Amino acid sequence: MSSRRAAGPDKCTFAGVGKTRDEIVYALREGVYSFNVESEGELARINDVAGSLRIKAPIAIRVNPDVDAKTHKFISTGKSKNKFGIGIDRALEVYEAAATLPHIHIRGVQTHIGSQILESGPFAEAAAKLAELASVLKTRHDIEFFDFGGGIGIVYDDALASGSKDWWEQSGTARRITPEDYAAAIIPALKPLGLRILFEPGRFLVGNAGALLSTVQYVKHTPAKTFTIVDAAMNDLIRPALYEGWHEIVPLKNKGTAPLKMDIVGPVCESGDFFAQDRDIPELHPDDRIAILSSGAYGFVMSSNYNSRPMLPEILIDGSTIHLARSRQTLEDLIQGETPLPS
Repeated sequence: MSSRRAAGPDKCTFAGVGKTRDEIVYALREGVYSFNVESEGELARINDVAGSLRIKAPIAIRVNPDVDAKTHKFISTGKSKNKFGIGIDRALEVYEAAATLPHIHIRGVQTHIGSQILESGPFAEAAAKLAELASVLKTRHDIEFFDFGGGIGIVYDDALASGSKDWWEQSGTARRITPEDYAAAIIPALKPLGLRILFEPGRFLVGNAGALLSTVQYVKHTPAKTFTIVDAAMNDLIRPALYEGWHEIVPLKNKGTAPLKMDIVGPVCESGDFFAQDRDIPELHPDDRIAILSSGAYGFVMSSNYNSRPMLPEILIDGSTIHLARSRQTLEDLIQGETPLPS
């Protein structure tokens, strides 16, 4: 279950391809702003649940525009081969079917082409392909909004450099996108519609604001590689294992040591448990502290207790104020919900 805020703190849109009956009931009772409908089967279920509650369910069909977002295949959502949404070629047909359902209120149209998008072209293409459909839907079904999903990506490579305004103002690179680039790509197609536009800033707001801190435990030299073994693991930050995600890694103290090619790996019994491979990083030693940068998005929210590892604490730093946002889990926390067998 996922949601995006809209129309006030007590309203949101409800996205996700596997909405359960209980989730639909909860969303309706809480006054959900709109369901993003992913399939005809889901549309029928929402109508059925709304009927049992004697209310109408507000919906927007998630339209798949078949646009290549040029992002990792696991986070691409706008191609026809992806599991998300209704194809643009069938969208009007499904909207017409929705209009006949007694417990459905058509409120808008929605799309989402993927995340970690670093070029404005895919946004512009999706907006252009869907603008005509949105115009027709406004005429036929009096829709109120266009939810244009797919957030602005961030630069993982030199994350510290991206804190500089001058760095963003450099032109001619395809590895960065600014809010101005995003707006310029979509406004020409969407503004003439006269609809409320919902959009997602994506990981742009928080991605580079977070860091995973870890301590070196051992340095292991083999004929093939140097492995720097740290106490963080893939359960804490799964992006490198799942997406082959790249994170800049820096020592907390600059000792002036020369870069050494190494793998930075965790303690979990998986070869996929790594944060960097064949990376030139200043030489590290046991007890050195490192920061794995750009972990403020798709970091803690994707963490788990895999390998019976307690989850890490979260620290919020606001200027000189330090706040413990979440306490470190204990081993006792891991078994708190277990029920012992009767003797």
